[in-house]
Order: sequence, then structure tokens, then C-alpha cells
Amino acid sequence: MKKFIFILLSAFLTAGIVYGLPLIRKENVIEANVENEVSLVEQEILSYDKNEKNYYKIYNRGKLIGVVNDKEYLDSLIAERYKDFEDEFPNTQLGLGEDVYIAKESSYANFEDVDEKIVAYLADHDLLGIRTTAVEFSTAEGIYEIIYVKNYEDFQTALQSFYTNFVSQETIQKLMRGESIESPKELGSVETNVQLHEIISVKEAVVSPSNIFTSVNDIYQFLCYGRNEEREYYTVREGDTLQGVGYYFGDMSPRQLMMLNPETLHSENQIVTPGLSLNVTYYTSPITIEVTRENLSQQLIVPEVPEYVEDENLEVGIYEVRVQEETGIKNVLYEETWINGVLESGDMLSETIIKQPKRGVIAVGTKQVYLVGTGNYIWPVDNPEITCHWGCYLGHTGTDIVNRYEKYAQVYAMDSGTVESKGWRWDMGNFVIINHNNGVRTMYMHLNTSAYVDEGQNVTRGQVIGQMGNTGYSEGVHLHVTFEVNGVRTNACNYLQCSLAG
Repeated sequence: MKKFIFILLSAFLTAGIVYGLPLIRKENVIEANVENEVSLVEQEILSYDKNEKNYYKIYNRGKLIGVVNDKEYLDSLIAERYKDFEDEFPNTQLGLGEDVYIAKESSYANFEDVDEKIVAYLADHDLLGIRTTAVEFSTAEGIYEIIYVKNYEDFQTALQSFYTNFVSQETIQKLMRGESIESPKELGSVETNVQLHEIISVKEAVVSPSNIFTSVNDIYQFLCYGRNEEREYYTVREGDTLQGVGYYFGDMSPRQLMMLNPETLHSENQIVTPGLSLNVTYYTSPITIEVTRENLSQQLIVPEVPEYVEDENLEVGIYEVRVQEETGIKNVLYEETWINGVLESGDMLSETIIKQPKRGVIAVGTKQVYLVGTGNYIWPVDNPEITCHWGCYLGHTGTDIVNRYEKYAQVYAMDSGTVESKGWRWDMGNFVIINHNNGVRTMYMHLNTSAYVDEGQNVTRGQVIGQMGNTGYSEGVHLHVTFEVNGVRTNACNYLQCSLAG
């Protein structure tokens, strides 16, 4: 049993709330001794008095807008303007925007009264702001993004929805309560920890209404894509599957497609109908959610290559199984790190042997029989995961496999036989074909470089024949394998235990 410390620095769970609202009327004016300036609102000096009087000058980013004659009247004019926004932004106030400030000055001059024109200028140039909530995103280097939301509760709802794309709500609640999470006892994965890399805090602010997020969906889209507003869509065709669509658009999983299309997709196994429009834009979130999982998987233990013994009593070309080989089984526990739904790494924690393998013994008349396969096929890579099954898209007559924890992994011969051909072709990339001399041929495509074996060479099961790659007509690093039985292409899962693949 293992207890993990839950670190979840998110606004809806442990937001640091810092209230620092600039006074809505900017009463904390600063003293200024400014010479005559040209104002953005046309305004004349009507006369001069013997005694100095206080005036208030309004600036936007250092440029004078105008001189206010009656500050209380100015405040009332701004308050009157709030009626234009009250329906959409109730129970708040309208004030000067974040780049507008007031400077106090003493002068002998009597300025033309243009208070109403100043307020009109502020409104026309989007310089009046609504008091609302600012959500700040920061790291140790400082704040890197700020958004403004109409309701902080909307942000909490959107963030919670975004989290549950990567980790279950049940796990979040357990970790918040400090409950222990046990390693999986059955095959499958268990979420053990979740952490937000960034810090999210909130404070009050005054900003233009046009800069405020007013809905949960708008905030959710920001959490998915940040400021990126470009989207790519795909229209489903006959024969499409979620796995196939995701495979062609950034090697996304059905779960990731669900995250991008929450209103359309409700299951990873959902059957999609022709004409359905799907968002296939790979997300670029401004936040980083790290989820730790423990994954218990069952793997095969391949026995050593059978021992071949010569028997002078057998005719040439005849072979006889004296000891039938048996494949072993082991349970392997990995600790996986997922970043925003993408598997980044996996480290083995432990393994338990369920069944020991048994090496076979074959009596042969000549050594040439070594070229005949056993008919017991192994996975061509370690830690296999199928990314695209037979028929996952129209015309796909093979099986795409990756090593779950190693990108450019070694590729093994799935059984003993003879290298029939190797080379490069536009669609297959670097490839090698092994004839097992028992009616079965296996093909290995998209190798990173030319195969390590030569045509006519005898190979034994488990021998390294190449390295996984992305050559030819390929979308990402993977191995495409095909079984051909008596000249007919056949689903590899008829010969490999696909139920044990990730």
C-alpha cells in the first residue's frame, strides 16, 4: 500500500486569492506639476485667477485626455454609463480602465468644462472597465498569462472539466482527503497522483468588458488552446473509427478526441457516423497537468529458441518435436508519467512470474530444418501497444505497434525462418519479409534504417532484425506488421495475444 502526497495547485482547489483592486474611481491620485499639454479632447484655457486651484488630469498611457473640472460629476457620468453593461455584468461597477490614471495638479488657469466629452472619449475608446476577477498563471519565473472572468465559479467549473480529461474526479477527491491509493491488484492502471506545474491565483481587477470571458465554454477553450483561435475540423467518412481518425491527426487517442469534442463524443468506443464534424486540433494548453499512474500489465516470457538435435533415424527434411515449448507469463508493474494526456515515461517497479517458460526440443534430420518456424509467434517489440488495429481505417490490412516506453525500439523476428526480401518502397519505407517455410510470411515495415539482416539469411525467433522508425508512408514512429498465410493477408491478432497489448 502506498500513500501519495497530493499536490494540486489549481484555482478550483487551492487557489491563492489576492485582493488588490485598484480603487474603482482611482481616488489615490498622484501629485503632478505639468506644463501646458495638448489634450486628446480639445479643451481651452478660458482665463487665469490670482489664486491656485486644484484640478484633475486624466491620462491614458501617459497621454493627456483632458482636465476634469468637477470630479464628482465625472464619477456620476461614469456611473450612468454602467447602465449599458448592467444586464450582462450585474452587481458590479464601472470605472477607469487599467491603463487610465488621474493626476492632481495646482494651476491658476480656468479650463473649459469638457467633462462629458471626456467620459464620451473614454467610452468610445474602450477605456472604461468593469470590476471583475483576474486569474493569473505563474511559475517561479513570474506571471506569464492573465485572463479576466465574469464569474470565478465559471473558471472553477471549466478547470474541473479540463482536469477530468486526464484524471478521474474520484481520484481527485481521494487525494484531497489524504486517502491512500493502493497499487493495482488486477490488470489495469490506477491513478496515484496529480500535480499542476503552474500556480493559479486570483485577484480583483478593472478591465474592458471586451476582455472578459463570460462563459464556461470560452474559459474551457482557453484552457485547451490558450490564445490560439485556429481550429482544424474533419468530417467523418464511411468506415472511419475514432482510433483511425486520431491516428491520422497527431496520433491522438480516442480519449483525447473526446476531450476536444465534449458535446459530440461520449465514449472512447463510440461508433461515429458519416458526416459528423470533429475538432481534430491538437491542444496547446497554457497549463501543465502531470498525472502519475501505476499500470499492471501481463507480458509473455518467450522461451529460448528450441534446442535442435540431430537424429540419424529421421529422414532428411523431417523434424519431430520431442519437447513442446511453452510460453511463460509474468505480471509487470510500471509507474507511468502522463503530461496533459500524453504518456511521457514509464519505469518498471516490479515483476512477478506467473508461469515459467519451457524450452522446446526438436529432432531434425539436417540443419536446414532450422529455417522452419515453430508456429509460436512472439511480439516484435518489447512493451507492445497497438496504435491501429487491423481495419482501424479503410484499407488497413496490418497492425501498427509501438513500444510503450521506447520510441525507436528494437524489432525482433516473430518466429524462425529465412529472410525472403528486404529493401525500401515508397509506402512500406525500409522493410523486411521473413518466410517461415510453413506457409506463413511476416512483414515488418517503416524501419528506421535498412534491416540488420540480409536476403537468404536464416534468422531465429527473437533475433533483432531492425529498429522501429517512420519511413515511407507513415504518420509517426511505429512498426507495421502483416501476416500472410498461404498467400492471404491475415489479422496479426490471430497469431499474437493482442489482449495482452496495451
